[in-house]
Amino acid sequence: MSRLLSLLAACALLGACSSSSTSLHHYQLQGANQNKDANQQALFSRDHLQSEHLLRLSPIAVRGTLNNRAMVLKRSEHQVYSANYHFWADAPAHLLVTMAQSQLMQQLDKVMVVKGADVYAEQLQASFFQLDVNIEQFNGGLNNDAEIAGTWRLSKVDAKGKLHVLKIARFYHSQALAKDGYEALAKALSQAWQQALTEMSTDINALISNA
Repeated sequence: MSRLLSLLAACALLGACSSSSTSLHHYQLQGANQNKDANQQALFSRDHLQSEHLLRLSPIAVRGTLNNRAMVLKRSEHQVYSANYHFWADAPAHLLVTMAQSQLMQQLDKVMVVKGADVYAEQLQASFFQLDVNIEQFNGGLNNDAEIAGTWRLSKVDAKGKLHVLKIARFYHSQALAKDGYEALAKALSQAWQQALTEMSTDINALISNA
């Protein structure tokens, strides 16, 4: 990512960027199996007959400027830069939670994963859990890589809606960019988030089984 920052600085100093480089570009997160057609058997569904547990995925909290539409790069250990012409297609918190729901549904056994805060324990017959995620890093790093870091907390919810915390854990994942550029950064951040979700799923499966 340092090469990308150098290129941006050179363009600014020389005034030599082409008109295409100053047009707006928008990017999405993409899970490995998020949008494949029926013939590829990657689309996923689960109904209440297949579910023994319900997991409420709370809105993901993304810290400060990281939740702005502009993509963020590290300039140093203490400074970040928001891109002028390269934006996420939606707020990062929305992109992250959509991808999380899709992947968790695929990787958690007999668990229905529901987004949002409007589900209550007394409405449900299945055992009920809640996942809260806070994102502290979601940016291009200093080593031509993408970084995502934060904490997650799994709680069991009783019939009165009270939370009983089962585990709190920190995570950090770095993914090297395959090439320079913001599209490569979007892809690397997608891969880093996939890795974080896979680790969460392993722990959550074990915790739910033993709860």
